[in-house]
Amino acid sequence: MKAILVMTSDNQFYIDELTSLCLACMIEVKDIVIQKIDTVHIATYIGKGKVYEIKNMITDEIVIFDNELSPLQVRNLTDILNTEVTDRSDLILRIFEKRAKTKEAKLQVEIARNQYLLPRLAGMQEHLSHQQGGSGFRGRGEKQIELDRRIIARKLSKARKELAQIVKQRQIQRQRRKNNDVPVIALVGYTNSGKSTLMNVFCKENHKKVFQKDMLFATLETATRQIKIKNHTCLLTDTVGFIERLPHHLIQAFRSTLEEVKEADVLLHIIDTSFEDYMMQIQTTNEVLKSLGVENTPMIYVYNKIDLNQYAFIQPQSPYVFISAKNQIGLDLLEDEISHLLFKEYEIFEFSIPYEKGEIYKNINQHCLVIDTQYLEDSIYLKVEAKNQEVQQYLSYILKN
Repeated sequence: MKAILVMTSDNQFYIDELTSLCLACMIEVKDIVIQKIDTVHIATYIGKGKVYEIKNMITDEIVIFDNELSPLQVRNLTDILNTEVTDRSDLILRIFEKRAKTKEAKLQVEIARNQYLLPRLAGMQEHLSHQQGGSGFRGRGEKQIELDRRIIARKLSKARKELAQIVKQRQIQRQRRKNNDVPVIALVGYTNSGKSTLMNVFCKENHKKVFQKDMLFATLETATRQIKIKNHTCLLTDTVGFIERLPHHLIQAFRSTLEEVKEADVLLHIIDTSFEDYMMQIQTTNEVLKSLGVENTPMIYVYNKIDLNQYAFIQPQSPYVFISAKNQIGLDLLEDEISHLLFKEYEIFEFSIPYEKGEIYKNINQHCLVIDTQYLEDSIYLKVEAKNQEVQQYLSYILKN
């Protein structure tokens, strides 16, 4: 399949990004048409003259707009150009549909797709005047578009109910984590910034690694893995990457997945330092987080891909680290920053536990980070790192300095 891209900006980043979205959909870009506009044309988005110029270019290509089109614009442009007309939001949905693997991701994409289609039915139907029925309780019959709307509405309702069940299971899992008092770290950032690569560096076991590839939206499913930070057990969550002008219905559909971000104790904001307009990526991610109600969670800005040597003039936001996840550079500094935020309330305690108090010894081992254990003649010596409140019930066994 080939396409003609229609841009309203000559910004090379936007051109490259739309081209990358096409390639991810296996669509070859034949031509790029640019028309800067001050005001959007209600009927055709761009001016009629430019529309007919595009019409003369078409052989068998589809036409893809970088901006989201209204249902009216899709219908008018399709009629004039006599070919398939779509937009950036549809391309993103196509990628999500292609790469969704889990039941949750598939349901989320189905909901997003149907929310996108519902207002666009009028622009997609060639048989709206056709009548169905005419007997029984349906009276004069229904237009095809009315039937299609009801079908989509039923599909939406069914998918939302199924997704609600999965969300309930996730909430139970999150509550268990809270009860176990295991810190949660979430990876967030622009798509293709290196989140999954960094997660795989922390995952020592190959069978726990997540899919990673140098392409847009390689990750659609939230994955959570148990890792160690300075010998402390933590949970690390990978999330779907953000993109500028991420369609609202996609954010809404993936809200249940992104709930994991809201529960995190620390966010690692991964930034691609090889990208010229990295500040736009930071702003986009922060805006999406704000729309989710995530504003007060501690965040570390992780400037990734320093192996590409294009980060010299970056002015980092604090707290920050410079790393290369691919080449495993700067990871010790990253662990130090994470440890400072997560474990700053931890202290060192020393215990002397009589052998007959085996249950106490077991509980401390389960809930505290044990640094040293010594089996003495009449007791067990333990040196642990823990929060003060975690050891309050064992105060009588603490050795005084």
